[in-house]
Amino acid sequence: MFVSDFNSGLLADTPSPYTGNLTAFLRHAHLLNACFSGETRHALRQLRAGGIKYYQFSDIPVTEAIPPTKTDYVSRIPKQTFESEGVIGAASLELGQLFGYEETSKYVMYDIYPVQGYEESRSFVNSRKELAFHSDGSAHLELSPDYVLLYCIRSDRDALNLVADLDVLLRELPATVVDVLMRPVFKHLVSQSPERYDLKPVLFAEGRELAVKYDAENVTGLNEEAITAQNILNDRIHRVAVEVSNTENSLLIINNKRCLHARTSFTPKFDGADRWIKGAFVTKSDIRNGAILSLSLQKSNDKAMDRSYTVGSLE
Repeated sequence: MFVSDFNSGLLADTPSPYTGNLTAFLRHAHLLNACFSGETRHALRQLRAGGIKYYQFSDIPVTEAIPPTKTDYVSRIPKQTFESEGVIGAASLELGQLFGYEETSKYVMYDIYPVQGYEESRSFVNSRKELAFHSDGSAHLELSPDYVLLYCIRSDRDALNLVADLDVLLRELPATVVDVLMRPVFKHLVSQSPERYDLKPVLFAEGRELAVKYDAENVTGLNEEAITAQNILNDRIHRVAVEVSNTENSLLIINNKRCLHARTSFTPKFDGADRWIKGAFVTKSDIRNGAILSLSLQKSNDKAMDRSYTVGSLE
């Protein structure tokens, strides 16, 4: 059970998070958080502690009216109420601070759905092409999320999330490959205009554990040894990945530094009933809750290499 003391009126009264000030939304999120069942709270705290790397909550009692899924890209699909956003906000309080990237959206939450004309692109709004394995914000120069929250508003049975747990993946990788992946010999695409890369590892130490920053579409090895290591990595990722089927009114939370995730291809109908996911990022870092970060490209940074697309934007 997701909640133990459900108050439908409280959820329906969730203030909009699409404002310049999240104070009212976050205050309300605390009230919603107090309704969580012990089982839900335990799972969220396990995610925070690293005991589990991903978890999908299902049968969330959201009953708001849902407008048609858009076919062109907008930063958010307008809704009259903000129940799904309220659930995301309440869950985020157990994990850290909500934040966003200006390159993805000007809000802390963003919509993921198939956009007509981008079916075969590398963007997160593609559909007929598999969305490659990645960790979100992997190339961002300031901060990458600790957690990605994906709330399913509308589902498509053919669109499956694929999740690869880093601990499982490391057991499949030869030590020599892990060694190469920990060297700064990989070009991470940072920006498309101007076209720039950042040279850094794929695997890195964070505390006593290894963490990952990777995007299979936008990372390339700098030399033959790095290219070979990346090919082995990609093979092992597909070998260990598990399928997670989104259902409507479910919330999938992924540890973004300890997992890689992808999405299978599917065929959109562009009839207003296509898959619609609401996403958000959370960090454990001490930043303002609700901060929106912009991609800073400093030409003096000799680690970045000129090469064209802004990470998180449409291709």
